[in-house]
Amino acid sequence: MTDTLRITIKIADVEPIRFTIKREEEAIYRRAEYHVNKLYDQWRNTGRRQSPTEVMARVALAFAELYYRKNELLEAQADVVDRFEKQLDKILEPEMGDTRD
Repeated sequence: MTDTLRITIKIADVEPIRFTIKREEEAIYRRAEYHVNKLYDQWRNTGRRQSPTEVMARVALAFAELYYRKNELLEAQADVVDRFEKQLDKILEPEMGDTRD
């Protein structure tokens, strides 16, 4: 069995997109396809007169915003872990230098 998979993703009113992915990533792509289409449909049916391009631009912006917010959270978490490890090293340093058994 091959480690890659050829899939087709259908987003909004755009021609289907075909590409090859790692087999274990299919669920991620399918979930992304579902949520992009769901948000697109919600915004398309708001009653506002918007072109499909404008709606898709808003969807792209929403997911980009989510990406950057999550990235900022991950960086903040990494900073907390880094500070914690440095404090832990300071606490353990005297014991690490003690060679008495």
